[in-house]
Amino acid sequence: MKNNLLFKNINFFKKRQYLLHFGKKYRAARLITYILIMISFSGCAALNPFADSVPEYDLDGIHEMALVMMPGDSVAFDMRNPGSGGYLFDGVTFNPKLVSLEKYNILKADSGRVGDFGRWRFEFKLLEIGEAAIIINIKRANEELRDAYKIVTLSITEEGEPFFEW
Repeated sequence: MKNNLLFKNINFFKKRQYLLHFGKKYRAARLITYILIMISFSGCAALNPFADSVPEYDLDGIHEMALVMMPGDSVAFDMRNPGSGGYLFDGVTFNPKLVSLEKYNILKADSGRVGDFGRWRFEFKLLEIGEAAIIINIKRANEELRDAYKIVTLSITEEGEPFFEW
C-alpha cells in the first residue's frame, strides 16, 4: 500500500527544488542580501528601545500614589515644576536604607508660555524589602514651612506587583 500524501509532498518539493539553487550570476547578490537582512534583524533586537527601560510615572494632577515593586527595580517620576505658584523645590524625603536617588533632572520649559517652568524628573532605585514613602517637598521663597508636593508610597516586596487582581 502506497502513501499518496507522502509521495505528493515529495513530488511537490522536487518540482520546486530550483528555488534552492542560485544561478552563478546572482549568487553573490543574493548572499549579500541575506547577510544584510540577518544583520538588520539582529540589530533590531539589539536596539530595542523598551529593553531594560525604567517605568516612568507622570504625577501631574496626582498628589498621592501607591506602588508595589521589587528590590533592584528602578522607577522614575516626572512632574510639573510648580514655580508658577511661587514655589521652590525643597528636597526629597525618603528612607535611604530602602530607596536611593539615582538621578534628578530639571527639564527646562520648551513651550515658551508664561507660567511654564518646566518639569522635574526623579529616578530612584529600590534597595531592600519594606515600606517606603518618597515625598517631594516644596516651599514658598519667603517661608520656612515645607509642603508635600507629591507623595509616593512604595511597597517593596519579593514578588513585586501582582500579575492581576481579583
